[in-house]
Amino acid sequence: AILIGLLAMRVPIGIALIGVSFAGLWVLMGPRVAWGAVSIIPYKFTSSWILSSVPMFLFLGFISYHTQLTRGLFNAARIWLAAVPGGLAIASIFGSAGFAAVSGSSIACSAAMGRIAIPEMMKHRYHPELATGTVAVAGTIGAMIPPSIILILYGVIAQISITDLFLGGVVAGLLTAVGYTLVVLVRVWINPALAPERDPGVPLAEKLLALRETWPILLIM
Repeated sequence: AILIGLLAMRVPIGIALIGVSFAGLWVLMGPRVAWGAVSIIPYKFTSSWILSSVPMFLFLGFISYHTQLTRGLFNAARIWLAAVPGGLAIASIFGSAGFAAVSGSSIACSAAMGRIAIPEMMKHRYHPELATGTVAVAGTIGAMIPPSIILILYGVIAQISITDLFLGGVVAGLLTAVGYTLVVLVRVWINPALAPERDPGVPLAEKLLALRETWPILLIM
């Protein structure tokens, strides 16, 4: 009840959780146990070797974005899906899935793909709701496809194998990407005005040339 009250008063969640836990231990077991828990539990959690991968994945995503590896991935998907209804939106979904495999962060995924895909979709007269909505939901794939920071944190907290979580995340992430793609296809089929422009005449040579830009990010995966 106290925790809910603190959250209702807009106390930051972390402070509310720590405060209620500390006070509860003090009441139930005394001050020595409460202070002992405060000194031991945070260190024991953060000193996990597995957590050292989290800043490295963020750093890798940062490098991939600023070296424009994500742009090459999106461009290849855009060219190969040019003839598909809503092809640019679908390209942003699979571009996000590809970037998720090197960044591990949903926010980084949405931010990186949003700067590339949304202007491109707006230029081709896509509806703003479809453009922004697709990029926003596609970013959630970053929470599932390895290396996922959320799965690492969950595995450390719940004492579950990170490898097993990653293997499950691959399947869940790909199924999510396919599901989002089907939603885009159905919406565009119902209302073609959402994505009016298609280019069915992209030659095979141009498609193969676009794949050259994807090898660095595929190698990193």
